[in-house]
Amino acid sequence: MNNLKEISDKFNLNIRTYQEIKNIKVIDTDQGKYVVKSKTKANDDLYQYLANKNFPYILEHENRTNYELFPYVEEVTLPKAEKAIELVYILALLHNKTTFYQEVALDKVKQIYETLTDEIEYLNYYYHDLQDMIEQKVYMAPEEYLLIRNISLVYSACNFAKESLNRWYDYKKNQKRERVVLLHGNPKLDHLLIGQQSKLISWDHYKRDIAIYDFINFYKSDYLDLEMATLFEMYQSKFSYTKDELLLFLTILAIPKKLTFSKNHYNNCYEVFKFVKYLEKTRDFVLKENEKAEKTNY
Repeated sequence: MNNLKEISDKFNLNIRTYQEIKNIKVIDTDQGKYVVKSKTKANDDLYQYLANKNFPYILEHENRTNYELFPYVEEVTLPKAEKAIELVYILALLHNKTTFYQEVALDKVKQIYETLTDEIEYLNYYYHDLQDMIEQKVYMAPEEYLLIRNISLVYSACNFAKESLNRWYDYKKNQKRERVVLLHGNPKLDHLLIGQQSKLISWDHYKRDIAIYDFINFYKSDYLDLEMATLFEMYQSKFSYTKDELLLFLTILAIPKKLTFSKNHYNNCYEVFKFVKYLEKTRDFVLKENEKAEKTNY
C-alpha cells in the first residue's frame, strides 16, 4: 500500500508511525490514529445509501481510488455473548431500514431449488461412499472412527434439508412478491467494533438479496462459541422472517459441508469435532424452529 505520502499531503497529517495488520495500516498522526485499508470494492454509493437510511453504525471515512481512510476506534472489551447481542440487533436494524419488495423471479427460484437439490444429493452419495470406504478398513484412523460414530447426523441433516427445500419450493413458486434487503455479506464478531458507539466494518461483500444470508454467515462463523438459538430469537424479535425465508434459512443451515481429510491426524480430528458439533447444534436449532413454525401454522 503506497498511499501514506498521498494521505499525509491530502489531509495535512504528520504521520509518526504506522503498523501493518493483515490488509490494513494503522497510522499514528499528530491529529490522532487512522486506519488505511486497500479498496477491493467501490463502496461510495453504499455509504451514502446507508447514511440516507439513517443507519448509524458505519464509520466516517474518506474514499479514494485505491484505499479507504477511517478514524481508528479504541475498542472496549466485551464478552463474546454481549458483543453478539449487539451484532444481531444491528443486523436487524440494517435489514429493517433497507427493506424493499420486488417481483419473484421464477427462474431464480427454480435455479436455487435445483442447485441445492443437487448439492444435497451429492453430499448424501459422498458420505455413503466415504462410509463404505472407511468401514472396509481393518484399522480406522481416529478421525474416521469419530466420523463413523456420528454418520447418522449427516444423513438426518440431508433428509431434513431435502424435505425443507421441497416445502420452500412448493410455497415459493406461487408467490408474486418477495422481500429484499441490503446484506452486509460477512457479519462476524471481528467485524463489529465496540467503542463509544458500535461500528460495523468490512462491507466488501455487501449485496441486495433476501435477509437470511447474513444470519447464516454469522451462524457458520461463530456457532462454536455462541448460543445461536437465543441470538436468533433476539434477531427475530426485531426482524421476523416470512414463511419462505424461514424455510430456505433452515434448509441452507441444515446442509452439511463436505468434509475432507489431510495427512495430519490431529487437524483431521479437530475438523471432525467441529463438523459434529455443527451438526448437533444445528439439528437442535432447526428442529426447534421448524416445530415453532408448524405450531403457529407458519
